[in-house]
Amino acid sequence: MIRTGIWLLLLTCTCMYAQPCFSQHTTLIRNIGLIDVEKGIVKKEANVLIRDSLIISITYGKKASALPADTVVDGTGRFLLPGLWDMHTHVWSDEFFFPLLIANGVTGIRDMFETNIRSTETWKRKIAEGRIYGPDMRVAGPILDGPKPIWPGSVAVSTPEEGRRAVDSLKNILHTDFIKVYSLLSRESYFAIADEAGKQHIPFAGHVPNVIFVSEAAKAGQKSQEHLYGFMEESSDSADYLMQVTQGKIKDSTFSDWPFRMQFLFRTFSTRRLQDLLHTIKTTGTWICPTLTVLHGIGNSNDSTLLNDPRMQYMGRGIRNGWDYKKNSRFRYWTPAMFKAFQQDFDYKLRIVKYLKDAGIPLLAGTDFPNPFCYPGFSLHEELQWMVKAGLTPAEALQTATINPARYFGIEQQTGSVSEGRTASLIILEANPLLDIANTQKIETVILRGKVLGRPALQALLDRAKKIAGPL
Repeated sequence: MIRTGIWLLLLTCTCMYAQPCFSQHTTLIRNIGLIDVEKGIVKKEANVLIRDSLIISITYGKKASALPADTVVDGTGRFLLPGLWDMHTHVWSDEFFFPLLIANGVTGIRDMFETNIRSTETWKRKIAEGRIYGPDMRVAGPILDGPKPIWPGSVAVSTPEEGRRAVDSLKNILHTDFIKVYSLLSRESYFAIADEAGKQHIPFAGHVPNVIFVSEAAKAGQKSQEHLYGFMEESSDSADYLMQVTQGKIKDSTFSDWPFRMQFLFRTFSTRRLQDLLHTIKTTGTWICPTLTVLHGIGNSNDSTLLNDPRMQYMGRGIRNGWDYKKNSRFRYWTPAMFKAFQQDFDYKLRIVKYLKDAGIPLLAGTDFPNPFCYPGFSLHEELQWMVKAGLTPAEALQTATINPARYFGIEQQTGSVSEGRTASLIILEANPLLDIANTQKIETVILRGKVLGRPALQALLDRAKKIAGPL
């Protein structure tokens, strides 16, 4: 086995890179419990050999652990996991957020709104050149929203023609990885965007607009839907009536009172209609990113004790102020009834996640940081815990942040599992996450594209983020 490992190393060095082996760095992780995220099992006594940024061989047994390497990491009593993906993020600053992500083993992200796509190009270049530690990134440009967008920096789309032009510009000028759609798009503009995205062969994802049913968005080809928006509405026995009110076809002012609207949805919720909806979604290949962490954070942001969380030391003053609902322009006018309704809605959405899982609809882990009480890096672990509380097994929860994102992007031959030929972005844990999903937080080492970051290096990243955040 040792000879075979050396031969594979030599062959891979000369054939793949056509340069001598002595110019490359090898790392051996020996005698570790390898988490097979696809099967949900631990493979014992694994020896993982890494050359530069790639896993080049995996062998089993204590004898094979004698393979030569420049760096040897003893994995005895530890567990090896693929690096995690946060599939719903908003990166405002590389030097502020990246250290927190990497220190928490989040080695890949999907950035859902970037007004200045050039900044992400700079970040990617710095990462590739080894100037900063940062995650693999898939990035949307500006959001496509209605004529009066919710967020500054969005593209205001008033007509179907404007929607088509926006898709063309994002694809062919800004070269974004995907298109993000938002809540205030009209039906006509939304379907024009969906059609143009199909013609341009670029995925589109995001919110299901207010005037669109979830099933319609799935049939239109929206690759992923965020936050479970629209699920309660389409699962209502009065879904058609409520949609006509939303579209302005029927006047009913009672639904302008948000707590009333939510209580109406709770009373009319139908598991039969939900299951019919899930059957439709299943046939379309749509992915769902529930973002349970942000839904819980917003619904409980009137709990002042959350402001005392020790992780606040890593958040800058502007973010901390924004998380205080009394200072937040979105939430400072919320009444106790509104918070209660949002909390009830969260409980329903936990139930919906279980239905989604049982229906075999693929799920993605995403946090929506830095919305209230969504901590970059830290909260991805919370998201996995919420997935388990919703009814997933720990193995299924791990899949939502590892192999599922890889499959979503079509890069499962490059990342998402601990396998030969995959990128060596890995996490070494002190305890088995298949027994307790909270163990994903017990990080001893992060390996970022072959670079070994032990506890001192990870602590240095946290200290840097704390320094940038400033005093509490």
